[in-house]
Amino acid sequence: MKLKLGILDQSPTVKGGSAFDALKNSIDLAVFADKAGFHNILYSEHHGVEAYGSSSPEILSAVTLSRTQRIKVGTGGIMMKNYSAYKLAEWTKMLGSLYPERFILGLGKAPGGLKDAVSALNNHRPVILSSQETKLEEIIQYIKEEEGIYEGLIAQPRDLVHLPEILWLGSGVQSAREAAKHGISYSYADFMGSEKGTASTDTYLNEFDRNQYSPIPSLQVAVAVSVAENLQSARHNAYGMAYQFLQARHIQAPEALLPTEIIEDKISGSEDEEEFFKILSHIIIDTPDHISGRLQEKAEEYNTDEIMILCNMYHETNRMNTYKSIILANQ
Repeated sequence: MKLKLGILDQSPTVKGGSAFDALKNSIDLAVFADKAGFHNILYSEHHGVEAYGSSSPEILSAVTLSRTQRIKVGTGGIMMKNYSAYKLAEWTKMLGSLYPERFILGLGKAPGGLKDAVSALNNHRPVILSSQETKLEEIIQYIKEEEGIYEGLIAQPRDLVHLPEILWLGSGVQSAREAAKHGISYSYADFMGSEKGTASTDTYLNEFDRNQYSPIPSLQVAVAVSVAENLQSARHNAYGMAYQFLQARHIQAPEALLPTEIIEDKISGSEDEEEFFKILSHIIIDTPDHISGRLQEKAEEYNTDEIMILCNMYHETNRMNTYKSIILANQ
């Protein structure tokens, strides 16, 4: 089975580098992915975090759409509790109009940053923790030009020929059930946990309502991957990504990517050592000859043909080689 391969790009920064370097790498990666045959590329949203260069995935998406020809591009995702449904719908319709059938509105329910960043995004007001599903319903109403909260209010541009794809990001059964209920795509974040998430993905596929936004379910699974010519190199290249995952689990702002040697010194003999290596073991680590089989196994496990690849590495050449190896193996 040939997989639909995507890229989840967090625009990772490296120690001693800059956010500008990270953004340039993101655009270069998208141009490569477009030519190489990747199905889509999604950009994440982070605020006040040294580790990631992009705080505005909608802007990065617009730039990338203008630089590419066929690949689908989108947000992976917009942290919707920080923005109004109306504004989200407006720029989604604009990108959907300018790039029909190529823009993906990926939405997430996480805050997108630590406490101070979230407070600043909400103009120093307490964040309203009401149901994000309600906001999703409002976004759909604006995009489909249905009657909503405000009678007669429109979101320009009107009369889109193709409705843009809406992708709900999650890692649990509740988010899967919400995506199924509204007939939108669902992305399960396998890389965020250490356990199988088939309960979530099965719920999505079994409960999908074909009479809502889209008549066909679309399930993708996002995995963390490291590929190199030998397993030891692939494992070492994944240390920076695993260390960022560890920091995020401890509700710390992840640092910029560090060299493997520095992470080894930090981890060795520390109270986090066991957890770090458990996280590392959940990353798909392999060689070019075997990576296709590993991804096929993951796709079969979740009953999908769409796999989204996350790869953050200290050396950009190693990150690019991982993506090159994966797409070549999927030919």
